[in-house]
Amino acid sequence: MEEDHSKKQESGGQIALEISELEPAEDLTISIREKLEALSFPCSIFHVPDQLFSQGAHVYYYPKTVSIGPYHHGKIHLLHMENRKWDYLNALLSRKHTSHSILDPCVKVLKELEPKIRASYQGNCSIESDEFIRMILLDACFIIELFLRYTIKGLRRRDDPLFRSPEKFHILRNDLTLLENQIPFFVLQKIYNLVPIHKEFDRSFSELSLRFFKLLIPTEVQLLQEKYSFEGSLHLLDLIWKSYLPSFSKVPKGRGNGSGRKLHSASTLQEIGIKVKAVQAESILDVKFGNGVLFIPSLHIHGYMEALFLNLIAMEHCHSEKMKHITSYVFLMKGLIVSQKDVRLFFRRRIFISCVGKREELVDLFKNLCGNVDLDKFYYEGMWEQLMGYGRTRWEVWYYKLKRKYELIKCGVSRATLGVSFLVVVLIGILVTVLYFFISRHH
Repeated sequence: MEEDHSKKQESGGQIALEISELEPAEDLTISIREKLEALSFPCSIFHVPDQLFSQGAHVYYYPKTVSIGPYHHGKIHLLHMENRKWDYLNALLSRKHTSHSILDPCVKVLKELEPKIRASYQGNCSIESDEFIRMILLDACFIIELFLRYTIKGLRRRDDPLFRSPEKFHILRNDLTLLENQIPFFVLQKIYNLVPIHKEFDRSFSELSLRFFKLLIPTEVQLLQEKYSFEGSLHLLDLIWKSYLPSFSKVPKGRGNGSGRKLHSASTLQEIGIKVKAVQAESILDVKFGNGVLFIPSLHIHGYMEALFLNLIAMEHCHSEKMKHITSYVFLMKGLIVSQKDVRLFFRRRIFISCVGKREELVDLFKNLCGNVDLDKFYYEGMWEQLMGYGRTRWEVWYYKLKRKYELIKCGVSRATLGVSFLVVVLIGILVTVLYFFISRHH
């Protein structure tokens, strides 16, 4: 018995010690290493902050057709698209090669990148490793194949339901712009570089993405590629955000005393002699002021602008280090458009070129876009300070108000009568001003 017990200690005892003590220590080391690696990867895909939700706002943040990434994965109303994803994955991986020869390196690279991918998402992702890799691969291949079919019409099948209805396609494209419906851009690039690409398209994945979203981006793709690098984008929404960036390298800095945030409506600016004009620009954010004129790039208002801007604003809110360009633009437009009078002015000046929906809703549109947003960095603050300090004297302000009234009533009075009346009023004004300075001097 003692001999048997000593043999157990020499053989079985040592094996038991390895299983019960050494392996858990190794597992702990691995988990700590993974945690440290995750900390070195910045989070880039966030949940929409609670304070940005208003009544019914979830319709602008939650996908209607397809889920991308873990946040909405498995939701019942999105499950019908999963079979379509598998069809797209099979078509992409089977092009020119057998799917098995491409599948292995795709899975291998995603396994290597798994800690970095998981760290890209806010909060803990509880999806088991194999299921997580399967989800990311499926979503990445679906996006790549969708973008290829959009750009190269010859790849589309006649029975493909995603391209059959323009309205459904617009909803699908909108789903891919939502903050909570993203996968890291580096994943899309990695898979794109591994899978066989059709000979008709040998461009970068960034250009493929810009072409897919070109109707949502108010600048030519070629011009954007000449000016910016999109290779380091965080995800597809970040790529769109970069395409909206103003082309000015420098803007006037505000003094920080709050004067650059006291906005006035466009019609009020006109009354004090500041003109509002449309301008052709590389970006709709290229608003500038000079020589008494506020130049605002023309804007096409499409049906998905509200959802897109809300998600861009949410993204800016989650990145405290970013300049809030889109939020600043919406904040500026909200200040300029406070009544239907301002809306009509913007259409007359061709600042608003087209509008999907009722024009009467445009005032509320910009109010709702930044209703719950705390704007700590206002991009146009310095420009607005320059505008307000343009140097209008009391006489100039009075003169332009009088001129404005003259323009409003000239349709109902004969030109000669009105001209005489206007001249008389101007002379009286000059006389009052002279008397005012004379009395002031003697006092």
